[in-house]
Amino acid sequence: MVNDHLTQIEFAIGMLMSKFVGIYNAEGSLIGELRYLWKKLGNRTSCSLCDLTHGLNPFGKSSWRTACRDLGVPIDLLHKNEAKPEQLSVIDSLPAIVRLEGDCWVQVMNSNEIASYRGVPRELLTRLKQL
Repeated sequence: MVNDHLTQIEFAIGMLMSKFVGIYNAEGSLIGELRYLWKKLGNRTSCSLCDLTHGLNPFGKSSWRTACRDLGVPIDLLHKNEAKPEQLSVIDSLPAIVRLEGDCWVQVMNSNEIASYRGVPRELLTRLKQL
C-alpha cells in the first residue's frame, strides 16, 4: 500500500518535471482568434499545432483529447500572447513546443516537426513522451 502511494507521488513529480508547453501561432483574444480564422480561411497563415489540437472546432478535436487522456502526456497549450518571454526567447518560429529543464526553457519541437504529425496527434504525444 505504501509502495503504491510512493509510486503515485513519484509519477506525479515526474509529470511536473517533464511538463511541455505548446505555443500556438495565434493570439488568445477574441479579436486574435477571429483574425487567425480570417487569415486561415484565406490561406495567409497557418498553425500546425492549432490544426492538430482543435482545427476549426473551438472545443478541440476528439482525437487530440483522446490521445492526451490515453497517453497522459503533461502539456499545456498557450497562445503566443500568453507565453512567457523566456519561452518565446528559445524558439525559432511558431508554433513550437518547449519544456522546462532545470530553470531553463528549451525548444523540443519546431513548427516543421509539429507539422510532420498532421492528423496523428497520438504520434506527436508518443514522441514527446520519449523525450
